Amino acid sequence: MSKHASTSPPRGPRAARLARLKVVASVVVVVAFVTLFVGGAVGLIGKPDAIEADLSGLDSPPPSVLDENTPGAGDVGDRLPSSEEPAAEPTPTAPATPVVSDVPPQQVVGAKRLKRSVEWLRRGLADETTFRVATFNVLGASHTASGGNRKGWASGDTRMGWAWSMIAGSGASVVGFQELEDPQYDRMLSLSGWQAYPGRTLDRGSIRNSLAWDPDVWSLVEARSIGIPYFGGQIIRRPVVRLENIESGREVWFFNTHNPATTPRWGNNARWRAAAISLEIQLANELGADGTPVVFTGDFNDRAEALCPLVGGTDLAAANGGSADGGCAPPARMDVDWVFGSGIEWSDFASVSSGVVGRVSDHPYVSATAYIPEEPIPGTTSTPSDDATASEDATTD
Repeated sequence: MSKHASTSPPRGPRAARLARLKVVASVVVVVAFVTLFVGGAVGLIGKPDAIEADLSGLDSPPPSVLDENTPGAGDVGDRLPSSEEPAAEPTPTAPATPVVSDVPPQQVVGAKRLKRSVEWLRRGLADETTFRVATFNVLGASHTASGGNRKGWASGDTRMGWAWSMIAGSGASVVGFQELEDPQYDRMLSLSGWQAYPGRTLDRGSIRNSLAWDPDVWSLVEARSIGIPYFGGQIIRRPVVRLENIESGREVWFFNTHNPATTPRWGNNARWRAAAISLEIQLANELGADGTPVVFTGDFNDRAEALCPLVGGTDLAAANGGSADGGCAPPARMDVDWVFGSGIEWSDFASVSSGVVGRVSDHPYVSATAYIPEEPIPGTTSTPSDDATASEDATTD
C-alpha cells in the first residue's frame, strides 16, 4: 500500500448527487443557449416576408424642425432645417414616476402641495397649473454704451437692475428676453438666482434671446434649439425648453424668439420675418402634437402679420386676444412683442411702457397669467366625478 493518502474524493451518495446536479445544470445552459440564440436567428432568417410586412405599414416620421436634443447645454448646429437631413431620433419616453404617498409630511417641503397633487392623481386627473409669463426686449447694452445710438440712457447694467426690480414685482416665473447682452445677462442672473438657456452655450448671438425661469417654480426637463433667420437671413438659434412645474408636475414647452426688423442699416427683412414665422408655425405644431401646453414669447417685429398666420396655422392663442376663425380678427391693441400659448387659458394681460419700463427699454414689458386646467391623465379610462377636486385643506401652504 502506498504511504501517500489518496487524492480522489470519496464516492459516497452525496458525491453522486452533486455529480448528477452538475450534469443537469450543464444541459439546461446548453438548451437555453440554443433556444435564445440559434432559435432566434432561425426565426429571423426564415421569415423575411413577415418582417417586411410588419415594416411596410409604418410611415416615416416627418423631419423635426428642432436641432438635436440638448438635455443641458451644448452646441447643436446653426443651420436651417433641410428636408435632405435625417430626422432627429425620437426622445425615449421616460417611465412613469410612481406617486409617493407614504412620506411623512414633516419631511417634505410643501407637504400640502404634494398632498394636493396626489389627490388629483388618485382621481385620474393631471393637476391644474397657474403661472405668469412675460416677454421683454431690454434694449441691448451696446445701444446705450459709448458709441451707441441711445445717448443719454443709463448703462445696460444699470437698466437691468431696474428691470429686475420690475420683473420680480410682476410675479412672472418665466421670462423670454430679447437683446439681453452679456452684461445684462450676468446682472440678471446675479440679481435673480434664476436659471436660463441658452446663455453662452450656443452661437454668439443666442445669449440675447435667453429664456429664464425661477428654479423654485420650474425644473428643466429638456433644452433644445431651433435656427431662425435674423438680419439678412443669418441663422441664430433660439431656445426651446421643456419645464416641469414643481408644484403640479405639469410640463410646458417654452420658445422665445426675436424676428428681424426692417431698419435703415439692415434693410427690408420682411422676407426673413415670413421665413421665421413659417418655421415657428411648424415648431408650435410639433411641440403641441402630444397635447403638451406650449408658450411662445418674443419680439416678432410684426403685428397682424405675426398674429394671423401663427393663430391661423396652429393651436396658439394670443394672450391679448384676437382670432383667425373665418378670417383674421386682431385684438384692439397690438405690439410687436407677443405672448402666445396652446392648451392654456389666458387672463390678466398687461403691456406696460411707462414708469421704470420707459427708462429700461424702448419696448413694453408684456405679461399674462396662464392657466392650465385639470385634465384626465392619458391612459385612464374612467371619467373623474364632479367632486374630483382637492380638499380645501390641501390647496394652501
